[in-house]
Amino acid sequence: MPKQRKIKHYRYGYSSRRQRRSRIWKGLLFILLLAVLVFIGYCVTKAVQNLVNRPEESSLPFSQAESLPPESSEASSGPESSSEPYEPVRASIRAIVMPKESMSSLDAAAAFLDSVDSSKYNSVAVELKDSSGILYYTSQVDLAKTCQAVSPSALDAAALAQLIRDKGFTPAARVYALQDDIASHTAYGTSYMYLDQASVTWLDRAADKGGKSWLNPYMANAVDYLASLSGEIAEAGFETIFACGIQYPNSKYPAEMGFGPEKSSMTTVEALQNVLDQMETQAARHGSAVVPVFLGDGYLEQTNGLYSDSANVFQSDVTSPLLDEGRESEILAAVTAPVNSLIPSIHSESQIPLLATAGIDQYLVN
Repeated sequence: MPKQRKIKHYRYGYSSRRQRRSRIWKGLLFILLLAVLVFIGYCVTKAVQNLVNRPEESSLPFSQAESLPPESSEASSGPESSSEPYEPVRASIRAIVMPKESMSSLDAAAAFLDSVDSSKYNSVAVELKDSSGILYYTSQVDLAKTCQAVSPSALDAAALAQLIRDKGFTPAARVYALQDDIASHTAYGTSYMYLDQASVTWLDRAADKGGKSWLNPYMANAVDYLASLSGEIAEAGFETIFACGIQYPNSKYPAEMGFGPEKSSMTTVEALQNVLDQMETQAARHGSAVVPVFLGDGYLEQTNGLYSDSANVFQSDVTSPLLDEGRESEILAAVTAPVNSLIPSIHSESQIPLLATAGIDQYLVN
């Protein structure tokens, strides 16, 4: 009897198709999952990179971050890299002028500083150039040495400024600008000329009656001299320079006063403004300010021989009108500059309360 053959039944056809479909779906699901993981990994990596590379200043408060300079070679190269000059914010100035006798030595200056009432004053001004042209500090400006303008008892300016600062006050200086009988002479190319004669120095009155020569604002040497002194004083540490005598001589002989060949280059007002501008420029290089002092009559008289016009026409961030006792209100009423830009020059402490009633908290007591 033939051996019976067993017939095996395979489910290969149906199950294999189902398994293939399952593997395809699993593969697609794996690819999709892998794509999601790659995307998440990319996002996380990008976020970490942004966090690591974020500028330091962005972690600061907005106002503080804005105030910091950019960290670059140009920004660290100094003031020249700034598009605008640095202008420090200054506190109100309540100054007193040191008496000339206290300028004889640093010890004498220290004794005066110890006597100053710090509740009334936060600054002390020293006269470094008087109305005759004498310098009370050891200037290194060439013309000052040539004309022997430096006083034999002159002090070291930097040492004096430091002494004032050590005593708790802000150093200030007072100088007379064009009013100068020492550095003004035709030989130096700095003075007015008698009837425009190049070799004859003009005097404001007869020599036998005490006539004085003046620096001429139309002479470049005169302007350079005053600008150089301003820069030197500022560099020594004096933060404010009160500049008196930016004016024309009060003389009986104005017709004989020769201005020189540059007379037509500027008006008389522009010539005085140029003196002030050049002094301010040199002082500002060392962070100091020049404050022009104008006589009270210069505000009251629209046309005058001192300034050629009202003192109101001159441009300066801060000015110092000289207030005569008993005429304070009259002069202040004629001043057009904002009250907060005034540091009036006064003659005594008794005038301070009147300034307070006018809303003025700054002053220079002479």
